[in-house]
Amino acid sequence: MASDPVMAVVRVKVPSDVETGVLEAELVRAMWEKSVSAEFALLPSSWAGRSDKMRRHGFVALLCSGRSQADGELAAATQKAVRKVLRRRFGPECKAKVRLARHEAEVETAWLSVRGTPFRV
Repeated sequence: MASDPVMAVVRVKVPSDVETGVLEAELVRAMWEKSVSAEFALLPSSWAGRSDKMRRHGFVALLCSGRSQADGELAAATQKAVRKVLRRRFGPECKAKVRLARHEAEVETAWLSVRGTPFRV
């Protein structure tokens, strides 16, 4: 039995020369290896880089596991998989943090980031 989709915020720190498209592909690949369906949307960058070597990126992720799994377990498995793939691909100084969307307002804002802002005709 599949679990319900979960919305999470994924923050990563990778070398500054990594393109966001390549980074997103690596995130999807990490989830594919864990048999988790994932959709990622890049958040607008609001972090000022402290270092020329590393850059932070934020993503909104919709995660859905093929088997029944608690939300916290899914977030922990996602974080572990993302860290492993990023460190293997871009170096040991890469970091990743995954947390579930907490409040209804946060979920609503994140959903608009994934699906786009609705407009009236």
